[in-house]
Amino acid sequence: MKKKILLFFCVVTAIIIVVAFLFNTKRNFSKKCGLSVYRFEQDFFSINSDSFDVHFIKIQEKYPNFFNDTTLDFKHDVLLNDTLNMILDSVQSVFQDRLPNIEKIEKGFCNYKKYFPLDSFSIYTYIEGTFDYRYPVVFADQKIFISLDLFLGENHTFYNAFPEYIKLSHDTTYLPSTCFVTLAGRHTPPPRLNNFLSSMLYYAKAYFFAQHMLDDVPASHLFKCSEEKITWCKNNEKVIWEYMIENDYLFSSSPELVERFISLAPFSKFGLDIDRNSPGSVGVWLGLQILNSYANQNDVSFIDVLNETDYTKILNKSGYKP
Repeated sequence: MKKKILLFFCVVTAIIIVVAFLFNTKRNFSKKCGLSVYRFEQDFFSINSDSFDVHFIKIQEKYPNFFNDTTLDFKHDVLLNDTLNMILDSVQSVFQDRLPNIEKIEKGFCNYKKYFPLDSFSIYTYIEGTFDYRYPVVFADQKIFISLDLFLGENHTFYNAFPEYIKLSHDTTYLPSTCFVTLAGRHTPPPRLNNFLSSMLYYAKAYFFAQHMLDDVPASHLFKCSEEKITWCKNNEKVIWEYMIENDYLFSSSPELVERFISLAPFSKFGLDIDRNSPGSVGVWLGLQILNSYANQNDVSFIDVLNETDYTKILNKSGYKP
């Protein structure tokens, strides 16, 4: 009986050790990648106004990128600005001490280091106050700058003046995909946009990049639209492709096509009753399907696809037939 009890405890102990090992291995995986997150808005606005001059020097040294505007009085124009402090309160209520979905960004960073072991980036958060929805995330100097006041949720009162399709993307749900779509510009050669096909495939590369960084990221997160609109694209993929072919759009140099099928918009402009069912960048969605087909049908690496600028070659060798 004693032997059975002893055996039982040995087995339980072994299980606990194995589970603990696996847990720690998973938990420490992102730590090995070394992603650093700096909360500028927290550090800056935590300065006591009475001792501002003393502590401001340290903040300047830590965050030199934020102090390029020499016309600002950073104490009165920023620290003591009532509007910015109101925005900060909203940001703090959503983001507190840990960014929502940071685990997905950390995992994406680990994938990034696999593909680009000699490259790196850090995350810097801030609040800006103008609510310029064109630049929720910016990449520069090996840093991803995130304007947290543009990720407070689509129903936030700060966004009341935005069109509905713009409001949708201002949620923490879209934070990981926005970061990596933005970062893609660092790893795609300058475009030679001679025709509609080259525009489709060039802009689709950013989403192709983000797909490889963020495992199983939904297309609706990449394209910042409803899942219903992505489903519409999938159900009508053949029709969309035939429409482009029949109208000789692929090799057209008309800038109008970029506005109709690539630019940020509530829906694409086929000139049909079904337009409102489509996402605004259906041409880019189509381009992503071609890139994925090209990668799957040929002996090319992820990096090869990013670097390939012969877009006719990509189309011809993709075997794309929806």
